[in-house]
Amino acid sequence: MEYVLYKRFIDVPKSDWNKLLDDQDFFISSSCLEILEAEHENEIEPLYIIIKDKATVVGIFYAHLFLINGNKLKEYINNGNSSFSILNEIKKCLANQLNVKVGFLGNVFLSNEESCKLNISAITQVHLPKILELITTETEARFVLIPETYEDSVPLIKSYTKKIFIEPDMQMFIPNTWNSFDNYLDAISSKYKKRYRKIIKKSSDLEKRNLSHSDLKRESNAMKRLFDNVFYKSKFNAAKFNTDVFYDLKLVKENVSIFGYYLDDKLVGFTSEISSNSVLYSHFVGIDYKYNSDYEIYNRMLYEQIKFAIDNKLKLIKFGRTASEFKSTIGAFPYKGYGYIYHPSKAVIKTVSPILSLLKPKDWTQRNPFKSL
Repeated sequence: MEYVLYKRFIDVPKSDWNKLLDDQDFFISSSCLEILEAEHENEIEPLYIIIKDKATVVGIFYAHLFLINGNKLKEYINNGNSSFSILNEIKKCLANQLNVKVGFLGNVFLSNEESCKLNISAITQVHLPKILELITTETEARFVLIPETYEDSVPLIKSYTKKIFIEPDMQMFIPNTWNSFDNYLDAISSKYKKRYRKIIKKSSDLEKRNLSHSDLKRESNAMKRLFDNVFYKSKFNAAKFNTDVFYDLKLVKENVSIFGYYLDDKLVGFTSEISSNSVLYSHFVGIDYKYNSDYEIYNRMLYEQIKFAIDNKLKLIKFGRTASEFKSTIGAFPYKGYGYIYHPSKAVIKTVSPILSLLKPKDWTQRNPFKSL
């Protein structure tokens, strides 16, 4: 097998990259990856890997490199246990000294999506060790984060990894029997129906608009500010997403919708609805928190996303890895809140394991609005 790594998409042989792709592979398509690279030059370093068996392309992978330091980790450390101990404080001080380049085997902005396409008949599980070796020898990455999508291959390198726990991806399946939003309302208990009616009443002054290309241009700065509000409220983020991506994505993919929420003609929130392969991806939102409590902006968004999925005959909503308990109140459930950290030295993994054990998402309570679940 031949493994070739490229650091810019312009250098990737397009015919080789597209060989295994079809219309369902949007997030690993040339157009999507080129947009993400162009709009995040200061946030991430992309990596593209092509695997060949002689002259035949049998696999493609992509990864992102980013800088991680103690400032990014300190709010995330020891969320699961707030009690004081000298040992934990020493570990926190050590973590605060971190300033390393880290690789992520996938898209840091859509961390729950597959980052590879393989011709299964031509390649075995041996690809993961080879890919990790390539990344750590040909880049400045000291560690590589491996998402749960690769867990079947992790036993091949188990002694070089440490399992870590992160916020789960919050997801909601849409039953085939739901033909309208009324079916969703019928499925939730009276307590949550009352909550829904209260939210709709408080948010009645909000005007929802489907933003056009010209709207996205005009509201570009406002959307950045609204997204920053959410970004800096989050405990941990690998890299900062650039909302200008939406304009470019709408040019290359039909099923990209950006909705703005207006109050007296002022943009106070937005959501992104990207549909692909019967899944609604609703990861990126922006909110003006000055108005959120009085007008229930975020709650209104979540209900509208469910309605959008039902109206468009989608099967699953992926809400992303933030506000887990909040999202559970509308019917979202957690999916696989863990991943793995790799280093080519077993001794290094053993040394940093005490610090990595402090990386825990905050404890939260799963809510269930449905009558029959």
